[in-house]
Amino acid sequence: MAEATIWSVGGYAPPHIITNTMLSEKMDTSDEWIRTRTGIRERRTGGPDETTATVSVEAGRAALEARGVSAEDLDWVFVCTDTPEMWSPATACFVQDMLGAKRASAIDLTGGCAGFLQTLQMLSPLAQSGKKLLVIGTELLTHAMNWSDRATAVLFGDGSGAFLMGPSDAGFDGIRVGHGLSRSDGSQTGILGKPYGGTRFPITPELVAQGQLHTIRMEGQKVFKHAVTMMSDIGRRVLEEAHLGLAQIDWVVPHQANQRIIDAVAHQVGIASDRVFSHVAHYANTGSASIGLALADMLEQSLIAPGQHLLSVAFGAGFSWASQLFYVDAVPPSKFLHAGSPA
Repeated sequence: MAEATIWSVGGYAPPHIITNTMLSEKMDTSDEWIRTRTGIRERRTGGPDETTATVSVEAGRAALEARGVSAEDLDWVFVCTDTPEMWSPATACFVQDMLGAKRASAIDLTGGCAGFLQTLQMLSPLAQSGKKLLVIGTELLTHAMNWSDRATAVLFGDGSGAFLMGPSDAGFDGIRVGHGLSRSDGSQTGILGKPYGGTRFPITPELVAQGQLHTIRMEGQKVFKHAVTMMSDIGRRVLEEAHLGLAQIDWVVPHQANQRIIDAVAHQVGIASDRVFSHVAHYANTGSASIGLALADMLEQSLIAPGQHLLSVAFGAGFSWASQLFYVDAVPPSKFLHAGSPA
């Protein structure tokens, strides 16, 4: 029976770099303060001519070119994001048009930083059935920041990661999408999110003038506690259900929230830090793009090899959390665009 397989991976980090030192010139912070609390040294920001759709296209095209597949062969284009091109139509519709995926249906999904793994779990049956999917996670989170709030503004960056997916029996070897789990706790919706713009908090002149609700808001201590506990628990659960032990996991690929959370999850799960991938120092928290960007970077660094088992865990607004197993049958082709210069 065919299984859902990642045929290729594309990643795009916008070329504009914001360093901690640059932030210290705009707010009450310092490079040392940020590094010691988050492990982050710099992050990327989309340029003035970049939007969620254009950034998505960069990663999506990279994944297609890496495998040599035409956009016209796609059946579906999915974009997972919390920073959409606009509320309607879907960002994926713009991406579908820009790529020239004339036969593809296009739709957006959202789920906070856990949304990309949740999206893979929902869409894998389509890939199994023979459909060709382009699954893109993209965020322009620096466009949603309160730059006077150092507790949140230093944490986030922009980027996009893309998986070209299809069935395992179509002639393209790659990374099989294995067992996955996801959970949500809607009672915690208030601790992390960007409230404005919906029917609960419509955009009004008064809210805009007050500067309220239109940027990311977070209760840091509560998020840290829930994130570490939930990611650790669901990581252990997916291993138990798949009848795998930690010794059989070659890499943990966590959501790149911040280094303190990554280290705490590794400790609670009981896995050595040298088997936990992190590039949060250079890209910060890219939300829905995080897992795709991490895998693109790992492939570029030749860290992934045939026969490896990967465990990914993530959490995000909602409050939602997810875990996913990946099995490397063959190293898929990849393309990671990340050349950068100061913003």
